[in-house]
Amino acid sequence: MPLSSIGDGSGPMVSQPQVRITPLFHSASITLYGMNSTHSAWVEFSEQGQEDWNEALPLVFDPIEGALSGSLVRLKPDTPYQVRLALYANGDFTGEQQYQFRTRANHPPVDPERVYRLADIYQGGTLDLEALGIEGRPGGWAKIVGDKDTWIRTEQGEKFAINIGDNSYIHFENIQVDGGGRHAVTSLNAHHLWFSDCEISGWGREAGIEKDGLAYENEQATEPINYDAGFHLRSTGVVVVEDCQVHSPVPAANHWGDGHPQGATAFLVLANHPNPDYQGQYVLRHNRFFGTNEHRFNDVIESRSNGQPWGGFLRDSAIHDNYLAYANDDLIELDGGQHNVLVYDNVLEQGYTGISAVPNMLGPSYIFNNFIHNLGDERQKAWAAIKLGGLQSAPAGLTHIFGNLIISRSNGIAAAAFKGDSSYWVHAQNNVLVHDRYWQVMGYGIYDKKPTPASRYLNNYIFNLYTGQSEFEANLDVGFHDTGQLNQQFALDLAESWRQITLDVPESLHLPNFSRTTEQGELIIGVAADLSSTESQGGTR
Repeated sequence: MPLSSIGDGSGPMVSQPQVRITPLFHSASITLYGMNSTHSAWVEFSEQGQEDWNEALPLVFDPIEGALSGSLVRLKPDTPYQVRLALYANGDFTGEQQYQFRTRANHPPVDPERVYRLADIYQGGTLDLEALGIEGRPGGWAKIVGDKDTWIRTEQGEKFAINIGDNSYIHFENIQVDGGGRHAVTSLNAHHLWFSDCEISGWGREAGIEKDGLAYENEQATEPINYDAGFHLRSTGVVVVEDCQVHSPVPAANHWGDGHPQGATAFLVLANHPNPDYQGQYVLRHNRFFGTNEHRFNDVIESRSNGQPWGGFLRDSAIHDNYLAYANDDLIELDGGQHNVLVYDNVLEQGYTGISAVPNMLGPSYIFNNFIHNLGDERQKAWAAIKLGGLQSAPAGLTHIFGNLIISRSNGIAAAAFKGDSSYWVHAQNNVLVHDRYWQVMGYGIYDKKPTPASRYLNNYIFNLYTGQSEFEANLDVGFHDTGQLNQQFALDLAESWRQITLDVPESLHLPNFSRTTEQGELIIGVAADLSSTESQGGTR
């Protein structure tokens, strides 16, 4: 589908385009507004004070907002950078713009007069920060510090273990929660929240009765138990969750055999804060969110209002270096707004789907250098490592999929219908997709039922161990560069790999700023972070 058919955001080129740069810790998004489909922008960046400039991927056209947008990745925290944009219209150079930004610091600025020991302020039941009046301010955050002997536990009838309300600028450290009648941690219209080294468990409603395979709280309940969340962050933005464990909710989710899975989720996000400056900007890093084979989440990370462009993470967020496991539906749900949302260096297993981006209503988004393997719901049935769809019914975001290592019994990148529409817009490059099952609609490295002309598939290794050959339903722009490696033994060796492999790929197929290489120049596929730092992610080998 030509992009012009979903709107071109037409308008005159301006010499000083409106720009928004949003830095996180290791990334920054760049968006130029007032653009149309004839415009393009090439990007270089460097640390301030350095003479050498690094090439980045060009910005891509976003037809919804009439903008050019994209992300810089693998940056250093708390570091000043400069970025240089070369602007073009209809292929003709029109000018250059240069901007500066600084990535976020790895720790929030805490006001020493607003540091609270949990043991001093907690008297049992719900920890209600609104009632306690605990919050910080810009440049002077409040901080609540827990200890190994102090647990937040709730009594029957208490809906939340921690109620934040709209209080903001709060750092939670080493907080342990066992409880919450509906949610463990909840907020509404809050911003600037930071959770470090926390453990969340034991939240949610207990099933009193089961009807047609779905759990209900009691006989009078008209809706199944659903959306009970470890983190329930509603209309909340600018959030960090790091080095936390979320596990063992009270309710379990049903599988697809009994209808759409419903039940608990580790992390439920709706990032549409009323103030646009505080929308999105989530960082989930170095966490372990997991269930068990017999007691699973619905989704591990779930988007609320996921059929809306303002749903889910919305914009400028990063999910990286996490271990996410045991869902009867999606391990990560990005559905909704995905404007410069990044998913990378994660280990994912045991879900019906690995990562869902159905629909991508506001792009671009980036899914790169993940290890997705051992998929399956509690029946060990699965659909895809990455599912896409809904381009025309809920337009129109581009999803980038780079350098992922996918070893599964299901599909690799596959279509899923949203409002009956399974079309999608993707740039997939340098992924490894190996599968060991094959029938009808299963076992494809790429399953693109309604190809979009704007999509690009380049240099993806695709092999099915059951059929002994590549299996895909897609229009490949560039096949895998070394056809001699498309054989059973090489694919078996890849299937037995763990988290990361390296391949000798021509440099012309490397992606500026995104592709990671070894000292020998081989391309890293799968988790590209230092593996010694991700050992705690665990996983089933």
